[in-house]
Amino acid sequence: MQARRAFSLIEVVIAVALMAVGVVAMLGLLAGMSRQTTDADDLQTATQITGAISTELAGLARQQGLGALAAGIPVMAPGVDQGLLFVADRDGMDLRLLTAGELAGRDQYFLIEVRRFPAGPLSYVPDSAVLPLSVRVSWPYRAGGPGALAAAVPFGERQQFNFGLVVSR
Repeated sequence: MQARRAFSLIEVVIAVALMAVGVVAMLGLLAGMSRQTTDADDLQTATQITGAISTELAGLARQQGLGALAAGIPVMAPGVDQGLLFVADRDGMDLRLLTAGELAGRDQYFLIEVRRFPAGPLSYVPDSAVLPLSVRVSWPYRAGGPGALAAAVPFGERQQFNFGLVVSR
């Protein structure tokens, strides 16, 4: 009869340690991949907001007239959270003008700033048939809570997406 050889205590400890290192590394990668997926989803939603903002501005131009709309949109300035401001929820479905009396608890995940170009080839000319605009979508802006809106996230900590837009008569 042959004697069976078993694993030594040192071999078992090394195997358990290697397994623990592998599990911890996989969990670390999982958290990073989850964050990247969330960031990609937010960017996709931000790019889809472009169609909604274009539709909203075209509707405002029909209601007010292109000249009145242009007069209500400030010219670009070196600041943040300026211009004609819209907000949207995290899904990008609830797009609305940002008002001072915004109800507490409504999600304001995306901030959309619409501004006119300063003097130059893209500036608005009165009685023109087109209004060129600069639009910046930044997120996360605020997240609604059950009792009140959270404070605005500092601009430097937000992601952003910029695009140009033309509203016509």
